[in-house]
Amino acid sequence: MAKVSGQRAQRYASFEMRLVAFLLDLIVLFSFLMLFMAVAGLQLLLRSDFGVEDPPDSAFYAAAVILLLYLFPFLPLYFWGMWVWRGQTVGKMTMAIKVVRRDGHPVGPGTAALRLVGYLFSTLLLFVGFLMIPFDRERRGLHDRLADTVVLDIT
Repeated sequence: MAKVSGQRAQRYASFEMRLVAFLLDLIVLFSFLMLFMAVAGLQLLLRSDFGVEDPPDSAFYAAAVILLLYLFPFLPLYFWGMWVWRGQTVGKMTMAIKVVRRDGHPVGPGTAALRLVGYLFSTLLLFVGFLMIPFDRERRGLHDRLADTVVLDIT
């Protein structure tokens, strides 16, 4: 249990709730990836005169740029922006869990950026940073420790 700014004690979100929220976020992000791929494919199709001729090299470069825009900046901005705006991604909203600073205040831009860096390291370290969550008393992963955040069950 966590005491948050003079309010009643709140429960930390379980590993399972956070995992389901993350999987839901992956579904949302996959949907956006399909949208970016459709735009990249459509411009290839249009520049090939609907398959009549080979598209120019510049069309492939444009498709690559469109897909890179998904990776940078869209993907990081999804997490960063949602944490700053609401403290919740779409998956966390669905699971009724919320990211807050450890003192109970909302996540600000700097805290969200630190958390995002921690997410990246947790992922690059073969998800070891996420595997800390079930074993931590406050259910914090590497990214939570780096940004000094907790994820609360707000039901």
